[in-house]
Amino acid sequence: MTAYARPGLRRVYTALLLALCVGVWAAPGFADGALRGYDAAEGYQYLELGTFPQTLENGLEPIVWRVLYADGDTAFLLSEYVLLHHRIHFDDAAYERSGGDFTQTEMYEYLNGEFLQSFTDGEIRMLKAGEDGSLVTLLTVDDLKNKAYGFTGDRARRGTPTAYALQNGLFQYTNGSSPYWTRTQSETRTYGAVCTKEDGNLGYIRVVVQNEGCRPAVWLNAQMITIEGGDGTLDDPFRISSREGGTE
Repeated sequence: MTAYARPGLRRVYTALLLALCVGVWAAPGFADGALRGYDAAEGYQYLELGTFPQTLENGLEPIVWRVLYADGDTAFLLSEYVLLHHRIHFDDAAYERSGGDFTQTEMYEYLNGEFLQSFTDGEIRMLKAGEDGSLVTLLTVDDLKNKAYGFTGDRARRGTPTAYALQNGLFQYTNGSSPYWTRTQSETRTYGAVCTKEDGNLGYIRVVVQNEGCRPAVWLNAQMITIEGGDGTLDDPFRISSREGGTE
């Protein structure tokens, strides 16, 4: 005789399966392998963290980050868009004398001060300090040459500006892209820092230049996040919260 589950029991089993699926989805972000770095076949994953003006009306929107790298402890994130323009430092001679010390620059102070105000306390708890103590930084030249991060050529380095950034003074090339800084000092012109150019190639410009773009990067603490929703695509980025009380 074949045994069949009664309709009521089937509903219970279905509810239990759904509960288990939800539990897996809301598990710590790295425990189930939900976050990964760049993959040549699958491309990038994306998530939302913090807010920043991005529209013509200066409307606050979630900042979308691409996941360059992820493992069981950390994820390295880059803002998908060039969010604003900002000089590296107000004095290129002082920058030159410092040996290009990024921690001594106006940009460093801005990113780890005013810019971080776009993050809630819960979101800040998810961040992991870099070797220089920063919670927010810029990419280096080596980062922008790292094929494992998806930078497989010049085109992959091109920066897409937001409407807000362009309206407020960010430079834009005729191909629609905008340049953005790295935190690496130029080797040939030490009063300058390396930045992207029109085709995504790398060059330099004086650190006092005002209309150069800023594309922030952060390290995420794997042990502090829970994935709440989204499918990790650019159209539907992961939505995450802090495991210590959320992001509110």
